Amino acid sequence: MPQYVVKFVNGKSEGRVVAPGEYWTAINVHNPSDDAVRFRKRIAVALPNEKAGPVTGFFQARLGPGEALEIDRGDIVEHMGGEDRFLKGFVVIECKVELNVVAVYTAAGATGMIETLHIERVPAAVSVVEELPDLVPVPDSQGSFCKGEGGKLAVTVRNQGAGPAGPSVTRVDFGALGQFTQPTPPLAPGASVDLFFEMPQGCFQPDCTFRITVDANNQVVESNEGNNSASGVCVG
Repeated sequence: MPQYVVKFVNGKSEGRVVAPGEYWTAINVHNPSDDAVRFRKRIAVALPNEKAGPVTGFFQARLGPGEALEIDRGDIVEHMGGEDRFLKGFVVIECKVELNVVAVYTAAGATGMIETLHIERVPAAVSVVEELPDLVPVPDSQGSFCKGEGGKLAVTVRNQGAGPAGPSVTRVDFGALGQFTQPTPPLAPGASVDLFFEMPQGCFQPDCTFRITVDANNQVVESNEGNNSASGVCVG
């Protein structure tokens, strides 16, 4: 998995570490492919005197074909708690496919006007070998997704991937009768969980059809994003 490690310098410096002034970093991320891509980013703050700073968890993002977005000073401030203070460190971006990543650095002195402008294209720094999860809905032994009793539909979610899956959301869509969601707990590789959904009144006309989608909010980076959904029918 390509990884991009982008230096950032943001905020007002009093001159103890870098020259006095205001600093901004704008990181532009572009998807050059003809397909939508998902990537994740995290922020690691570097402190003076050889001290390690805080590190965020990963934040998920998506870009459509040819689209671009920017991670700027305001975004970093928000992810680090909302206080606009002087910060230095790295934004780490990981994606299954290669991206175009360009950082724009500007600085202003006492006049408040721009005095320095630098643009840097960031290459993929390393290839991260990572074992990823793969969440799927699981049918019964006959291949049917109509499972359960007492008016409830049982949905089994399994992580068939090699890596652990964080918390997610499972959705069941009953068409015109509505969509219903339930939180899904973290799942270790090979683990599964059963979730129970109330079947809406009037679903059997005469049969009840539905569609299950695991990781419905795209919270989990998976090895296979194409097997999260399955359609089912309960015969009336």
